[in-house]
This record gives sequence, structure tokens and C-alpha cells, in this order.
Amino acid sequence: MATANINTPTGPLVVSRVYPAARELVFRAWSSADHVKRWFCPSGYSVPEATVDFKAGGAFDICMRSPEGHDHWTKGRFTEITPHSRLVIDMNVVGDQAELLFRAHTVATFAEVAGGTRLEVTQTYALIESSAVSMIEGATRGWSQTLDRLELEVVRIQKAAPAKSLDRRTSG
Repeated sequence: MATANINTPTGPLVVSRVYPAARELVFRAWSSADHVKRWFCPSGYSVPEATVDFKAGGAFDICMRSPEGHDHWTKGRFTEITPHSRLVIDMNVVGDQAELLFRAHTVATFAEVAGGTRLEVTQTYALIESSAVSMIEGATRGWSQTLDRLELEVVRIQKAAPAKSLDRRTSG
């Protein structure tokens, strides 16, 4: 009997991006289903359903819909939330029949840098179903596109935020 040689990444996937925004704002984009639905998928996909219970142990369940109308579910849990600096999410990626395809351990770190915030996403995988190897192999491209979409959400949040008062009148 032949055995399949499944090529999976030997180390973690690491992607990063600098956003011209405060750490708190970039961090906030991960904190609710409303925000996540706008950006947590690659180009051409949408997020019709999401549950984000933003607390340690809380759900991070995302349905990504492909351009062809296929739903791809990621069901996860926040295992760590350190405000404005670090998120850790354990995710299970499931197939059409709710079968587990692979696990992804995701760490997002947020650091102040000149010009804004550096977000770094590190993801390690445990392949369960060999048919999902192409998903893991495409993760770098998918995350790059996803982080592009995150930039648009950060801009949207910035525009929606009320302007701080510059009223400097003195009483007297």
C-alpha cells in the first residue's frame, strides 16, 4: 500500500503589516463580529456569518464564503487576550460535512512603530485531512489578502470615530 507524501510547511507562517493607526484601533478590528465580517477573508470571499465573543475562552467562529458560494468554516476559541498587544486563537477548520480538516494556532501581536502599528500574525498548523494541504499551502497568500482587507476596515473605523474636541476656551 502506497502512502501519500503530504508537504506541509515545516515552520510557522508569519505575516506582518504596518498600519497607519493606533494599536488600540487595529486591535479593535478583531473584537467584534461586525468588524470581522468586513475583513477576515481573502479577496473575492465574504463573511456572511461570524461569532466573536471577545474574551478568553470565547468563540471565534467565522464562515468564509467563496466566490462560487462554498462555505468554509473556522471554529475557534480565544485562548489569550492581552489588550492592545496580543491575541491567541485556536482554530479548527472544518469541511462541508463538518469534518475537521486542520487545526491552526494563531498568535496576533500588535506593536507601536514609527508611523502606526505593526501587526504580526504567526500561525502553526496540524493537518488532519490530507485533502486540506492546499489550504495550508495557500495560507500565505490568503493572509496577505486578508490583511489588505483589514487595512480598509481600520480606515473605516478611523473615519467613523468621533473627532476629539479641540475646544480650548478658558472659563473665567
